[in-house]
Amino acid sequence: MSMIQKLTSMLGFTSAAQPTRALFLMIAVLLTGACMRNDAAIPKEGDVVTWKHNSALIIRAELGQRREHIPNKIDNLIYEPEYERYIGQFPIDYVPEPFPKFTEEERVAFEAEDAKKLHAIKSMHPIEFSLMLNGAKGKTTDAYNNDDENQVKVTVQGLTMDMRTEHITTKSSNERMLASRDHRYFIPESLFHKYGLTCYYNSPEGRRYLCFGNSGGEGVTGVNLLVPTEKAGFTESSYERLISADYYEPIMGGVWIKWQTHPKNWDKWREIDAAVWRLLNAWNVAPHTNTARVGRNN
Repeated sequence: MSMIQKLTSMLGFTSAAQPTRALFLMIAVLLTGACMRNDAAIPKEGDVVTWKHNSALIIRAELGQRREHIPNKIDNLIYEPEYERYIGQFPIDYVPEPFPKFTEEERVAFEAEDAKKLHAIKSMHPIEFSLMLNGAKGKTTDAYNNDDENQVKVTVQGLTMDMRTEHITTKSSNERMLASRDHRYFIPESLFHKYGLTCYYNSPEGRRYLCFGNSGGEGVTGVNLLVPTEKAGFTESSYERLISADYYEPIMGGVWIKWQTHPKNWDKWREIDAAVWRLLNAWNVAPHTNTARVGRNN
């Protein structure tokens, strides 16, 4: 069966109209592909990149330490290193080279040019980076778990449609949960305070703490942390035995930021929080007027 026959059969065209319509379809597909530039190369340390998350968060950064790939069974579905947006691994106190902010005209021009490029073929790729605490150095990989107990892995993605529709923020999600007093999510009677956080057991088994704290980031409403308890086994390396933090914030066009680290770094959550937001603001070259902000921290 010819390519034209396969296309027309798949789309249900009648035999009389098949040749003309199928030929038109093939030309349209070729033209669409020609309009998208596939000029991606695997990013290298020292490269300066400009990556758009949305119109209010455009990252311009000099790339740091690259990460190793850990092969897995679905590489053929998701692995495409030329499209990954991993900024690099840096010390927690890293100060990036500053780049000038875009003007609104420059942003519009950049986005028009950026729209002509292919940004992924197999899957979507969030903006990611890693930080190292305590002056430590080590390798970094794309494994789901951390590579070192001093490492913090950070992921930046967009808010879900439900979060946007319901105007969910980190603080409002926490307040909603507390108001529910639902024992499926936390144990209200287990309230305690530690390291400036308000915490509860998140289940009767007591394997994790659910904590909320005020963020130091400008316009950030707070941070939610899940912290494994001694019952979860602090020496294990699985994801469930890492501290995981979440922010749901309307700033920067709407971001859902996650970070994860070893439980021994629980007392360093403020240092991590400050570094995450400091670096995102430093790397962001989107115009100031295009950045949605909420009120001051409470």
